[in-house]
Amino acid sequence: MQSQQIVQLQQWVDQHLSTAQIDWLLSAKQKLVEADPQKQIDELLTISAGVKRSVPDQSFNGTDELVARFAHFDFAETIRLLLLVQVAQTCPDIAYLVKSYYQFGDQSEKTALLKGLNFIDPNGQALATAIKAGRCNATVEFSALALQNPYPAEFFPELNFNQMVLKALFMGLDISSATNLNTRQNAELSNMCFAYVIEQALADRTPPASIWLAIQLHNLNDQHQVELERYTQHFYQKDAGHKQQITQLLAKHKPELLAQIKG
Repeated sequence: MQSQQIVQLQQWVDQHLSTAQIDWLLSAKQKLVEADPQKQIDELLTISAGVKRSVPDQSFNGTDELVARFAHFDFAETIRLLLLVQVAQTCPDIAYLVKSYYQFGDQSEKTALLKGLNFIDPNGQALATAIKAGRCNATVEFSALALQNPYPAEFFPELNFNQMVLKALFMGLDISSATNLNTRQNAELSNMCFAYVIEQALADRTPPASIWLAIQLHNLNDQHQVELERYTQHFYQKDAGHKQQITQLLAKHKPELLAQIKG
C-alpha cells in the first residue's frame, strides 16, 4: 500500500512539474542510484538542499485519497520524500540514513523526513531518531512527528508515546490530529492527561479541548474518579470546544454525570 502511494505521489508530482523540472528530478534520482554507497547520504543532502530552488512552491489540491494523505506536505517536502525513498530502497542501514539526514538537514528537511517516516522506515528501524525528534522544541518540527503521522502510534513504546501526546498538549496542539491515538490509549496516558487538566484548572489556564480524547474514564485512578465531576464541570463551562468533547466523553460512559453538570 505504501509503495503504491509513493508511485501515485510520483505521478502526481510529475503532472505539476515542467519538463525541465522533471529532468532535474530524474537526474537527481540517477545521481543517487549511481553514487558510491559510502557517499550516497552526502549526495542526498546536497541534492536535498537545492530542492526549493528547483521545484515550484505550491500545495496539494483536490479531493482524492492521495491528496488527503499528503495534504499536510508542502511541495518541496514531497520531493524530498521521493528522494529519501529512492535512497531507502537500496540503503543497507535505514537507521543510519534517517539519523544522518535528521542530524545534518535544516528544519525544513527534518520536517519532510519526520512527516514521511512511515514511507522511509516502514519497519521502525530508525525508532531511536524518531524518539529523539520528539524532544525538539520547534513547533513545526514536533508537529511533523506528532500529528497526521502514523509512525509514533505504530512504533513508539508506551512511555515515549505518552510523553509525545502530553508534550503536544503542553505546546497547545490539537491532538485530534494525532494518528491512531485511539489504538494507543492506556491507563498511564489517561491519568497523566487528567492530572494536566487539574493543573491547568488550578492555574486558571485552559488546555486544548482535544485533551479529553486521551482520557478513558475507566482508566482513571480512584483519586481522579473522585475529582472527575469537579473538573469536567469546570471545563464544560469554559468554552464550546471543551463542552463538545466532554459531552461526547460522558454521554457514552457516564450519562448521569453529564446530566448533572448540565444541570
